[in-house]
Amino acid sequence: MRIYAAYVDPASLEEDRAVTMVKEGMCWPALLFSVLWAAWHGLWWIALALLAGMAAALAALAAAGADGATALACLLALSVYIGATANDWRCRGLERRGRRLVAAVAGRSAEDAARRFLERGERTIR
Repeated sequence: MRIYAAYVDPASLEEDRAVTMVKEGMCWPALLFSVLWAAWHGLWWIALALLAGMAAALAALAAAGADGATALACLLALSVYIGATANDWRCRGLERRGRRLVAAVAGRSAEDAARRFLERGERTIR
């Protein structure tokens, strides 16, 4: 079972579309496709920052004369950091757009957690 944070859009009239579930922990798609992942979720400033950060890291490694293995290790470490913090970035983005954190729900998948959340009928955090 995984833990998901349930965010609701208080302005939405459709109950099932008002809920966004965000998994706690590592985000594997963000680790593998960081810039595309951020753009997909509408985190445009983060996508630009990731693109610029990766380009700057590659330029710094090239300027320092790092060999291929060192550059790969540095970029892998950067990707692991991105994957570990990406869901937190997504949560902050949802909050900036007016969604509210209302619950933490356990489920095998995001759909399962959303179903459990909707069955409980809670819309406010305690």
